Amino acid sequence: MKRLLHTVRNTGIWAPALVLVLHEFLSIPGWRTQIDWFNHFAGGLSFTFFAWKCLPLLFPWTGPLTPAGRLAAAFLSGCTAALMWDIGEFASDMLLHTTIQKSLHETMMDLVNGFLGATLCTLVNSLLERRRLTIRS
Repeated sequence: MKRLLHTVRNTGIWAPALVLVLHEFLSIPGWRTQIDWFNHFAGGLSFTFFAWKCLPLLFPWTGPLTPAGRLAAAFLSGCTAALMWDIGEFASDMLLHTTIQKSLHETMMDLVNGFLGATLCTLVNSLLERRRLTIRS
């Protein structure tokens, strides 16, 4: 159990998991339009954080990334996750005949909010990384 908790804390998997749980609890009919932007913003932010925390686990095979490379990879992962989420919504609408995507405007705002979440996480991580490197030297 200790190892599981250590893994959850060190990989940041708790962040996207928390967003998924909140998405389910906050999907109350009538509330969707008021909180949908937050779900997509938090999704982009949380997946970027998760990627940021997990990238060092790949270093034994890939070699270490520069701080800028790690920031770029985490940012692109967050943006990709936001895009894949909306592709999933589109696929659900086409294949399962759901009506998750209401309009092109709503879909584009979902992507923008995911992008903004990824951007905020990247900016915060870059400031923290810069501070860490300054303290080190």
